[in-house]
Amino acid sequence: MTQWGVFSLSQFPDQSKRVECFDNDLKFFELAETLGFDKAWIAEHLFSTYGVVTSTQVYAAAIAQRTKKLRIGIAVAAMPFNHPLRTASDFALVDVLSHGRLDFGVGRAYQPHEFVGLGVPMEKSREMTIEATDIVLKAWTEEKISYNGKFWTIPDPVEILPKPVQQPTPPVYTAVISPESFTFAAERGLNLQMASPFTYRTYRETWIAELEKSVKDFEALSRRSGRDPAKTKRMILLPFFCHEDRKKAREIYKPHVEWFYNKVTANQLTQKSAGPVKSYELTMSEGAKTRELGYLAFEKLDQYRAAVVGDPDECVAVLKEMKERFGLTEFGLWYNIGGIAPEHVERSMRLTAEKVIPRV
Repeated sequence: MTQWGVFSLSQFPDQSKRVECFDNDLKFFELAETLGFDKAWIAEHLFSTYGVVTSTQVYAAAIAQRTKKLRIGIAVAAMPFNHPLRTASDFALVDVLSHGRLDFGVGRAYQPHEFVGLGVPMEKSREMTIEATDIVLKAWTEEKISYNGKFWTIPDPVEILPKPVQQPTPPVYTAVISPESFTFAAERGLNLQMASPFTYRTYRETWIAELEKSVKDFEALSRRSGRDPAKTKRMILLPFFCHEDRKKAREIYKPHVEWFYNKVTANQLTQKSAGPVKSYELTMSEGAKTRELGYLAFEKLDQYRAAVVGDPDECVAVLKEMKERFGLTEFGLWYNIGGIAPEHVERSMRLTAEKVIPRV
């Protein structure tokens, strides 16, 4: 059975309203639970209105106290930015506070100004993420852990407490865009967090076909690793807006989704070294081309379904196609993008629950 989630990046362009905006964000999650959505997905970022949740573990704990049934998905914890034992401890506590509602997502982050601000070597992020993920999983499943790694050393065995409620661990996802990230997921047996904004910025008009190919490659590699890919959870994050009038849907959503796409591309191009950062060559070089070629204009985003915007019939058709092509088990729908007004978000969520979800 398909699961339905809502996503928030907590994008508050006007920081003078930050208290009001966070209150609205939490009400958004409460409404999602009331309407029967299964999950809330959240993310963390630093030093930009692109996203002002600096710690998903803090925000997840707040959501846990405002909801009763809604699962809390992390999309993602930026693994190079914290000691893995702190990550393991904090998210185990979230799982306890939520009575076992945590879905844990790992990723390596992708915005140069965050790495510069924290003094973390961006070119080492993939290696750091792999090592940190291994430490977290060991900390959750072993009574005590010691570790001798390239980036983190735990010389004397330590016990991480509390242990998660969900055993042996909460469901673990990883963000996937590049071929290397799908390989990491297959080799570790992790669930998939796909996202149209990032795959589209890398592959533009062919993003759906490229993502479908990556999923098939993941399935083949999983089988070679002795795992059944049919057991993998597969989520996709989609900027999404549904309205009874398809023209009105586009008018309302256009400025907000364009703000997001331009913001993320500008943030990723702030690094001052010559050329793309090592291990980010594909996404950085292609992301720059995507902006230069005009693919961030709403008309292109709409044409190539990098954002799913329309009336219920239109939205149902697109979601059904993606579900079939990617083998999706869940959707993460992003309504409240780029500071869009809460009344538009609520109306769209109610319409989705009534006229889209039952048909997909």
